[in-house]
Amino acid sequence: MSYGYCLRMSTNQTVCRKLIGNELRHAREQKGFNQDEAADHIGAKVSKISRLELGQTRVSMPEVKMLLEFYEYAPEQVEGLLTLARGANQRGRWDGYRASIPEWFRMYVDLESGAEEIRWVQAELIPGLLQTEDYTRAIHAEALAAASEPETVENQIRTRIGRQQHLLGDSAPGASFVLSESCLHREIGGADVMRAQLDHLTTLAQLKHVQIQVLPYKTKTYVRGVPFAFTLLTLGAPGLASPLDIAYVETYDDASYIDEKDVVRSYASQWRRMTAAALGPAESIDFIREVAARYT
Repeated sequence: MSYGYCLRMSTNQTVCRKLIGNELRHAREQKGFNQDEAADHIGAKVSKISRLELGQTRVSMPEVKMLLEFYEYAPEQVEGLLTLARGANQRGRWDGYRASIPEWFRMYVDLESGAEEIRWVQAELIPGLLQTEDYTRAIHAEALAAASEPETVENQIRTRIGRQQHLLGDSAPGASFVLSESCLHREIGGADVMRAQLDHLTTLAQLKHVQIQVLPYKTKTYVRGVPFAFTLLTLGAPGLASPLDIAYVETYDDASYIDEKDVVRSYASQWRRMTAAALGPAESIDFIREVAARYT
């Protein structure tokens, strides 16, 4: 991942701050310093170091430079991370139709757009990144009919469609999905919409950077947690640190962003169990085609 990558993204400050924080924490730990010592060096409170390392505060370039030099960061890498810091302070653009994105979901959109790898487990509904427009509109049909301001719902639909372009672009991340068989049978929008949706899945599954696996009802391996959806996002580290993994878990009107290593590791373990229990990629394409043929 190049340092200029974040600067090319329109809503990149969240990703840049997370990457900088990850790098600062890694560099500090490598030198054996604690947060108190780092705070003393820049004349700040320990809470400031904590927020910096968690990517929760505006990045001060002089402070970042002082910390990196304190950690004896390689000079050529200091300038690279400062370039990243400039991107961390760019204002995100949540205007136009993107302004309809709920506050709690905006961080996810930022992280998704900057991820090098996406791993997604889903039950009941096709994941948003894989939906056709007709399928998406069918999901939002009730909201559109009841909305006093239907343009807000329309904007949310446009946002989802816009996110899908990232999956198809030249710099698309590696994207893997495990779908419960229930996703294929939960009829949304009628038979024609479902048949087109499942055909779309098989098309996407043949892209070299996309992998789709189906976890069938009759799997011989029981995997706990199948009804619960989650997403693992991997952000490529720009310097010394290892890549940053974040688990995203969504509820009805809120979401959790988890980067505690032990907790993320448990989600990664769950992901491995699910991919092992699911049909292989080629078998999954055949399975999806069989289900699609039943929508007549």
